[in-house]
Amino acid sequence: MTLLWILAAFLAFMVLLRGVNAVDDYAAARYGYAPFAMPNLLFMLIPHGLLLFAIRSTGDQIWILFALAGAALLGMLLLLWSRTSAWIALFAAPVSLLLAPVLVLSLLFRILARAGGEGGG
Repeated sequence: MTLLWILAAFLAFMVLLRGVNAVDDYAAARYGYAPFAMPNLLFMLIPHGLLLFAIRSTGDQIWILFALAGAALLGMLLLLWSRTSAWIALFAAPVSLLLAPVLVLSLLFRILARAGGEGGG
């Protein structure tokens, strides 16, 4: 049963990554702006870290960390909304907040794979 749960989690993760790549390609083709571009994902590492630190903390000032992460999320949401559509922004901002480290590595491997295919070595 545990193996089945691991397989289901892996498949769900791969479907989510494929969805992120599909939304990114669609937005780049339609609006000329990729919501999951490297600068956006690197920026979202900051509120992701704040969110993780706030979850791990036990002090009285936890709400400040949640407020800073929320402000960064709202800023990214407004940026994406102004450059793409509302639906893409509503999908891309929370996903990039929660999965920023994974998406940075995924995008890096995607860029390297495309660059490796262009060379004539």
